Order: sequence, then structure tokens, then C-alpha cells
Amino acid sequence: MVKMEELQNTPTGQGKSEKTGKKAYRIKALSRIGLVLIIIVAINVIAQSFYTRVDMTSDKRYTLSPVTKDILRKQKDPVYIKVYMEGEDLRPDLAKLNRSIRELLEEFQGYAGNNIQYQFINPDELDAETRKNLFKQLFELGLPPAVINDRATGQVTEKRIIPGALVTYNGRDMAVQLYQEGSNNAGQDIGLENAIIGLEYQFVNAIHKLHVNDKRKIGIIQGHGELQPIELADIYGSLSQNYTVDYIRLPEYKVGRLNEYAAIIIAKPDSAFNELEKYKIDQYIMGGGSVLWCIDALNASMDSLTTRAGTITGDLNLNIFSDLLFGYGVRINPDLVMDASCNVIPMVNRTGGGKGFVPGSWPYFPVVNTPMGNGHPIVNNLSPIWFQFVSSIDTLSGKHNKQIKKTILLHSSPDTRIAMNPVNINIATSINYQRDLEANMYSQPAKNLAVLLEGSFHTAFATKVPDPRVLASGEYGKFIEDGKPTKMIVIADGDIIRNDVNKSQMMPFRLGFDKYTRQMFGNKDFILNCIDYLLDDQGLLSLRSKDIKIRPLDPNVAKASKAGLQLRNIVLPLILISIFGILYNYIRKRRFA
Repeated sequence: MVKMEELQNTPTGQGKSEKTGKKAYRIKALSRIGLVLIIIVAINVIAQSFYTRVDMTSDKRYTLSPVTKDILRKQKDPVYIKVYMEGEDLRPDLAKLNRSIRELLEEFQGYAGNNIQYQFINPDELDAETRKNLFKQLFELGLPPAVINDRATGQVTEKRIIPGALVTYNGRDMAVQLYQEGSNNAGQDIGLENAIIGLEYQFVNAIHKLHVNDKRKIGIIQGHGELQPIELADIYGSLSQNYTVDYIRLPEYKVGRLNEYAAIIIAKPDSAFNELEKYKIDQYIMGGGSVLWCIDALNASMDSLTTRAGTITGDLNLNIFSDLLFGYGVRINPDLVMDASCNVIPMVNRTGGGKGFVPGSWPYFPVVNTPMGNGHPIVNNLSPIWFQFVSSIDTLSGKHNKQIKKTILLHSSPDTRIAMNPVNINIATSINYQRDLEANMYSQPAKNLAVLLEGSFHTAFATKVPDPRVLASGEYGKFIEDGKPTKMIVIADGDIIRNDVNKSQMMPFRLGFDKYTRQMFGNKDFILNCIDYLLDDQGLLSLRSKDIKIRPLDPNVAKASKAGLQLRNIVLPLILISIFGILYNYIRKRRFA
């Protein structure tokens, strides 16, 4: 009987035990889920007070610089950013740039919070009157609309876009150009990468300068045949956003009057400076003033080739080369640099009965590629620079300039040729370009074209001070022999700062824009960087020193391997996911069956 009762009671005991085990398992599972949820909520609460992310790229391209972080954290009032590169029909490269802008501004908000507010606007969605007023406002701020080519439909169509943004702070606006169509002759991919690399600098530079209330003054020297205001209109407008810019007639200024300017620009003079005018510049430098020299050694111009096939150069005799510049540590040589890496000019088509013009290589117009990530901040990550009839520069180590730091900013390519004055500039140079190249006539080493000088300069008037009686009058201030630390940049080309002019409408083109090839070069950014560096805005310029490696796709390889690339990038991931799913289900059944 006992055994029978035990047999009858056994299943009931096992059932109770099984129910108790399942209940305990459920409670334990729910407890674990609850604990995980609590941990997730706690992490999110803590994350609200701390912002960080991990940049897994080898060159840290998505990591903000310390300068940027410092500016953003100190931001006390809202900065409003309106980006006008928006729309579903954006070209693929512009869509990529759009995404990069969004990611960067999200990163900005991580450090500045609501003090960075941004909005993406599609100008095509605005009504006609609003769009017209917007285009006018941005044009006046130095951001003209751009016409781009779009091949999305298989046909080349032109589209008008605004390639930038408007940054507003405390009622002040600054336009930021984020992309330039055709800004790099090495290919669209390189131009896009340059634009993406420069986003941080462009936005932070605008935010920083909108906070500056007291604008420093820049003087543009006049009185010796320098470039006319319409030829400096673009750079004048851009500089005026951040600085107070005045035109100065040097002959009318007394010694010491220049000291109110933080920097002066000497842009392509064509007549000699007298001794008193040189003395004014010299004493300005001795007092700590900075100078941007954009000067020609020879009188060479394309205008003379419009009516005849050739012209002969001559020495400009500016009366500043052998004493002023030589004493400061540089010599501009009486020559022209001819470079195998050059721009083109329109040539009359004389072959096969053709009509019109064809591009002809013009070695007198060197195109200099700038360093990508490892150069001086002034030239780092810029589009190529276009020179016109540029001379070579030698650096000197004399008695008084031995301690001057000399940095080569730009130089020609290793395939260079030097033409000594007088130079016979002839259209035949372009016609024979390929033959001369094959004949190894462009075999000289690279030549210096732009040099930065830093240090305490010694006066060029130590042995030829003007009449002591004039100095004693007090009209010309106290003579300074050894100057305060300062900086100068010498560029052996006056046209590098000149914007071309539409003569029929008397309207200036953008600086660096070639109206024949419709290519945009980096001249404007280069000049602006020069001024920023001379005026000690070096912290922001360091953003251009990021060593970012550009890895563009080879279009020929991509086209040849199109099917294989599609197979690896679309089909292969699906196969791997399927294999993983099958293995996962198999292991799960084996474990829990």
C-alpha cells in the first residue's frame, strides 16, 4: 500500500516542483531584464552631462581641434547658421558634402549646446522674390551663386546653387563659402575632399571673427601705379568683413602715420619709390608693422599679346629690390619662371580648317599645388594657386638678416625653366610647349615664388638716414634702427591678388577665377590666409594643418571593376548574413532542444 501511495504521489510532487522552478526562472529573468533597463537608463542620464565619441579613423579627420573646442565651449550667445546646400536632387558629391556639414554642426552642438543653431534651406523652395533678395544679400557678403554641371540624368545640365552658408551672431552676418566648382585641377574627388577638410576652419573662423568688435586696420598702398580698386574689389570686400580697409596714398602720408595700420598691402606697383617713401615703409616695419608684398620685377602682361604675337620684357626699376627687400633677407630676380605645370590660354585654331579657339599650355602661368596636411598653415589644404608672369626669389643670410626666419610658402614644380630678362614672350612658346617638354627643356629645379619672413628686422637706412635736420624737426618721428618682431610675406607676382574685370559691364570677377577655363583657383584663400597670419590669427590657421590623407577612387579602376565591386558590396554581405542566421539557428536548436 505504501508503495502504491508513493507511486500515486510522485507525479504531483514533480509537477509542483516544476512549476516552482519555472516561476523562479521567470522572476530571475525579469530581474535581469529590469537590471539591464536600469543600467541603460542610468547610462543615458549620465550621458546627458558628458559628450564624447570615438574617432576610429587613422588620421582623426572627425576629431575637432582644441582651438575649435575652446571657442565652442566659451560661446555664451546663440550663433545661427543657415546652410543653403540642400535638396533631394543634389549631385552625389554635393550630397556627401551636405552630410559632412550636418555631422560637423552636430559635433559643434555637442560642445556649445543650444548656442549653435543651424538650419538647412533649399533656395529652390523659396518664392521668386525671396530667392532674388537672398541671392543679392549673399552676393554683397561675398558669396555669389555658382553654376554647376549635373550629369545625374545622363546629360550635362547646368544648375544654379548657393555653395555656402550664412553665419549670424548678434545681428552681424558673415557668408561662408563651402565649395567651389572646378577648384582643383586634380579631379572632382580631390576638390570635394578639400572642401570637407576645410569645413571646420571655415565655420570656426566665421564664428571667431563675428565676436571681434574692434576691427584692426589694413592699408592698401597707392600712388605708384598699383592695382586699381576695381581690380582689388573681391579681396577688398572679403577683408572688409573682418578688418577696416583703407586705400593709402603713400606720398601724402608722413612718417609714423602708417603705424595706425596693423598691416599694409603693396599690390603690383609699376613706378619707382623715392627715398622718403621707402623710409616711411622701413620705419613702419621697424615699429612692428606687417607687410604683404605682391610685386613684379619685370613688366610682362597679356594685354600686349592681344594685338601682336610677342613682346619683350623690361625691368620695372621699382627702387626697392637692392636695398629694402635685399636688406630684409630676400632677392627677387629679374627673370620669369616657366613651369611645365601651368594654366592655358585661348589659341586660334589653325589646324584642319578649324575655327574658334583651342586651349594652349602657357608656361608663364605656373599652377602650384599646395601641400595636403603637412605644409605651413597659410598654404595647407588650399586649391592650386595660379601665378601670372612670376619671378623667382632667393633667400639671403646677410649680417643683419641672419636671424630672420625664412619659410618658403610656394615654389614651382621640379619641371621648371628660367627665362632671364629681357624675355621674348611669344605665342610660339605655347605652340612649341610639347616639343620643348620632350626635349627636356623644363629640367631646372623648383624655384621659390612666395616667402614668409619672421623676426626683428634691421633698418635699410642705417647708412643713409635722411637729412638729420628733417628728422630733428619731429615731423618724421624718431629714427628706429633695430625693429620690433614682426612678419612679412613676399610674393614675386602682382597679379596673384588681382581679380579680372568684365570690361563690358565693368564688374569684377572673383579673385582666382579664370574666365577662359572657368576654373576657380585658390588665390583668394591664399591671400586671406596671408593676412590672417600676419595679424596673428594663427590659432585658427592651425586648423588647416590637419594631416588628412585623401584616398580618391581611381575612376578607370572603378569602371573596369564595376561588376566585381557591386558583387562584393551588395551580394557578399547578404550571403554572410544568411550563413550567420543558419549557424545561429542550428546552434540554438542543439543547445535548447
